[in-house]
Amino acid sequence: MTNEIKSDGESSQENDLLEPQVERGRSNRKEHGLFKVIISFLGSMELAISLFVIIGIASIIGTILQQNQVYNTYIVKFGPFWFEVFRSLELFDIYSSWWFVILLGFLLVSTATCIYRYAPVIIREWRQFRLNVSSKSLKLMHSTGSWNTETTPNETAQFIQEKLANGGYQSRLKNEEGIITIAAKKGAINRLGYLFTHGAIIVICLSALYDGNFNLKLREAAGQLKPETRDLFASQVPDISRLKADENHAFRGNANVPEGSTTGLVFLQMRNGFLVQELPFTITLNDFRIEHYNTGMPKSFESDIVIEDIESGEKISKTIEVNHPLFYKDFAIYQSSFDDGGSIMDLQAWSLDDSKQKVVSFQQVVGQNKLMETSQGEFKLELTEFKALNVQPNPKAEETGRKFKNMGPSLTFRLRDSSGQAKEFINYANPTTQEGRYFFLSGVRSTTTEPFRYLFIPADDSASLKRFFGFRSLLSNPEEMKRIAEKTAAMSLPSTGVPDPKRIAQMAVVMQRLAELFNQGGFDLVLNDINEKVPEDKRKDVQDSYFKVLQTILGTVYLEVLQGENIDISKNITPAQEQYYDDLVNTMGVISKYNAPFFLQIKSFEHKEASGFQITKAPGKDLVYLGCTLLCIGIVLMFYVANKRIWVIISPSTEGQGAQLLVAGSGDRHQKEFAKEFQALSQLLDKQYTTH
Repeated sequence: MTNEIKSDGESSQENDLLEPQVERGRSNRKEHGLFKVIISFLGSMELAISLFVIIGIASIIGTILQQNQVYNTYIVKFGPFWFEVFRSLELFDIYSSWWFVILLGFLLVSTATCIYRYAPVIIREWRQFRLNVSSKSLKLMHSTGSWNTETTPNETAQFIQEKLANGGYQSRLKNEEGIITIAAKKGAINRLGYLFTHGAIIVICLSALYDGNFNLKLREAAGQLKPETRDLFASQVPDISRLKADENHAFRGNANVPEGSTTGLVFLQMRNGFLVQELPFTITLNDFRIEHYNTGMPKSFESDIVIEDIESGEKISKTIEVNHPLFYKDFAIYQSSFDDGGSIMDLQAWSLDDSKQKVVSFQQVVGQNKLMETSQGEFKLELTEFKALNVQPNPKAEETGRKFKNMGPSLTFRLRDSSGQAKEFINYANPTTQEGRYFFLSGVRSTTTEPFRYLFIPADDSASLKRFFGFRSLLSNPEEMKRIAEKTAAMSLPSTGVPDPKRIAQMAVVMQRLAELFNQGGFDLVLNDINEKVPEDKRKDVQDSYFKVLQTILGTVYLEVLQGENIDISKNITPAQEQYYDDLVNTMGVISKYNAPFFLQIKSFEHKEASGFQITKAPGKDLVYLGCTLLCIGIVLMFYVANKRIWVIISPSTEGQGAQLLVAGSGDRHQKEFAKEFQALSQLLDKQYTTH
């Protein structure tokens, strides 16, 4: 037996035999001129790879960059310059952008062209056994051997076919002038892997194009649809921004449903606006439940809902959990988030600029607005968000062993003046500790791009704001401040026997004026007043003198506040009361920068939650499943199924008896495996016949 490994030059003939040239198969087609150029371009490997790379990069961007968010979110995150760059490239809605759709279309056409060009060749290759081979070609193959037999050619052929069939080979036989040729193959189905993988790409591209909202953009371009950009209730959205239940075959939208409420609409985000999509059913949220870790972080949440079909009236009750969606007809309903569902807030507005209006108590529902009359004019109070829990990193994690701490309930709101300018605030209901003392926190910012700047108002002995605002109210009362200033001036002047009313009055005026400046703008306003009215060479002495006077009058006001709380000030002031005074003065010194007409305090609340649902209608998802199945089958066929062929030529012996046997074979991959298989066949033939 001979089994030789040939050189590259020798094996080229084998390649010509085993791997039919695609050009040879295409040469039979009548492709001429421009059509041939177009087909060659669309079916080229270079175009396919380029499209895959670009689509892959775009998909990565679409995965990293959260899609279809409100434009303000992107402006805050990237800034105005990069926002405009990304917006012009439509990176905020990549999968429906014109260029991504064109890429998918090109990929679809390119893949279909490849199938058009190569499918006939592949199918023919899969079906052919290649009986037209010569002894010379077989001797040039990698695996080959020859034997002499004592049996007739027909008997030898029958024996060979039986052994090949036992090895899983299909075979065909040709007898031409006494010379028998047997062609056998196994695993030829791997040729279909090319068709399966390319067909999978076509199916997936079709599903992506079908489920995309590019049709909405076309309708928008035609003037049939216009995204709503105003902050309106769903019932106020005009018809040009609404979609009927049967007008949109595929979409992905969101709906927030408060407990006990019903909706039959979802909102589709479109760039800087939205569309209202009507549903053929309604969703009623009966109950929403949420579990938390001991850190306060959400652990799981679920919703008990009722689906009612609008046409038939059929009702279905289900519980939806995260990662356990409800599939209803062609729709999938996912538990995606939770929000405030219109909590009822009991609030107190402590005046910061009007001594007559100490505190106003009222109720307001989160999501609603209220007009507030203040000495600075009319303001619109907009409650935007309420959180019952606020889990934040714990700055003392090393000491306590807890990485997070719960800051308790918080309310986020806006104060909008008559010109439309608004500031955003976040106030916490419970006082929080800072260096062992308790403070009420309120954050403020002018725009959403800024971080919150926090005001710390010290809490009194009963964990309330009464002492602080009692102090401020007293400072804002001219009559009371005149009385306190005269009293303080009389006590401050050195005793000379007979009081000097004129001097006391002058000192009282200075004290009252300094207290008024401090109440209006803190220490900064006092310093500005000194700098404007006092020569530079005398400023330092006047400043020291004025601050001593100011500390004296503020201390007297503080004692008056303590007396108003029925605290016996004849005894020594406690260290806690002294510390509170320092904190109070520090807060009063910066409260003017808070720049709000009142401080809003949360007294109590009735928490109502809303469940956030993501509702999708994607009829093309079945095509995606089909495409993925085809892709998996194609990959298995291409990479794990080897195409193996064996040829046998049986010719009559020149000595008159028996026959001469020539066997050769090859596999297109897993060469070592095929070599072992051919070696086993050779050993079997060695036992039956003699080598040539």
